[in-house]
Amino acid sequence: MSPEFQTAALRAAATLSLLLAVAGCSVFKTNEEAQALINQRVIGMPVGDFFDRYGSWKLREPQLDGTVEYSWISAITDKAPNSGFYGIDDRTCTVKLVAGKDGKIATATILQDMPGRTSTSRCLEVFKTA
Repeated sequence: MSPEFQTAALRAAATLSLLLAVAGCSVFKTNEEAQALINQRVIGMPVGDFFDRYGSWKLREPQLDGTVEYSWISAITDKAPNSGFYGIDDRTCTVKLVAGKDGKIATATILQDMPGRTSTSRCLEVFKTA
């Protein structure tokens, strides 16, 4: 191999590594602001009130200790008929809720926070307007 080709290959590999690292930071970064807002809004709220306000759960799993885990995905307004809850628009906020035996939300954990309509966080958009 010629020295010029080796140098170009090393530069390309370094550039690719840098791009992957930068992309990885934004993809896997947790949104602490959105998590804090969700905690402020929903911890201690009766789980029925949450679903009345934000929409129904997608998955419900009763636990042996009497708590119930819920998977919740934000509503999508522009969805295609018969497309399920995702529809055309995939700008969603997915949260795992754990309700205690008393029926109140004990924990709320963001599982997925897609870019929103007007910001980088769909979860912030959903819970800021409440």
